Amino acid sequence: MGEKYSRKDACRLLNWDKDESATLYGYKPKYGNCPIFFTYEKDESLDASVAYEDDFLNAKVLKWYTRSNRSLTSKEVIKIVQSNETRMPIHVFVKKSDGEGSDSYYLGTAKVDNNTVQQVTMRDGKPVVEMNLILDNEVEKSLFHYLMSSSNT
Repeated sequence: MGEKYSRKDACRLLNWDKDESATLYGYKPKYGNCPIFFTYEKDESLDASVAYEDDFLNAKVLKWYTRSNRSLTSKEVIKIVQSNETRMPIHVFVKKSDGEGSDSYYLGTAKVDNNTVQQVTMRDGKPVVEMNLILDNEVEKSLFHYLMSSSNT
């Protein structure tokens, strides 16, 4: 935890049969695991369809959004929402901004707070599912401070 990994590294570390990093856009429930990658500081010029408002509520809780145009009945969303019951580990990776390159910090595993799961509408009018992820371990203090600090980029 707290180390940087690429999406390719994540596929290897999760013992996936092959490198699927090219198709790992944000998250992918597969092979009994679900890696989630997100960028904390979004570029303000991003299209509304990908301007997710993922946010740390504190060092242990993250408000997270699925991909655009997903609903509570989408297969991948159902897999994630049911992950507590099915015991599918959710592995959370974050990078502060796109200016950091492609590698992300591994924050460890998380559980879905099922009381927070809801379908909402993005600025572009498309559905998305929002939920809180509760990390099994708090983000290390110095990393959390770094992620929360303002960038001058």
